[in-house]
Amino acid sequence: MTKKKAHQPWDWSTKKNKLLPLLLLGGLFVAFSFYREAHDHGSICLIYNTTGIPCPSCGMTRSYLALLSFNFQQAFFFHPFFFLVPFLFYALYKNHTKMLYVLGGLFILLWIIRMILYFPHTAPMNYNPHSLWGFIINLLRKVFS
Repeated sequence: MTKKKAHQPWDWSTKKNKLLPLLLLGGLFVAFSFYREAHDHGSICLIYNTTGIPCPSCGMTRSYLALLSFNFQQAFFFHPFFFLVPFLFYALYKNHTKMLYVLGGLFILLWIIRMILYFPHTAPMNYNPHSLWGFIINLLRKVFS
């Protein structure tokens, strides 16, 4: 009969070697996003700048900017769930898993509906042809055509 190993706490010395490539890759994506933003290609969103496809929270910044201008109709247009963000932070702070799943599910459901109705022609659900994937696809088209 073999002895079960005792639960080991997080050992940073062994984990950091595995995390370093991920951190470097993440840093590369952040640098790419800020580079694209600096060259007037729209967004600092990592998902949008990498894939070209809007993420479930796409439009949230524009929604809050419209809200600060008391333009509630435009705020609702850019992201109809802007009012749920405080509840999301509350659920994160209180570690309320069920609420996080419900809110996450609502955001994903809304994202799917918005993708069906608005992608790729209506802001904020536009396709980003300047994304990393768009760049790679265009490069491959040039190489293989």
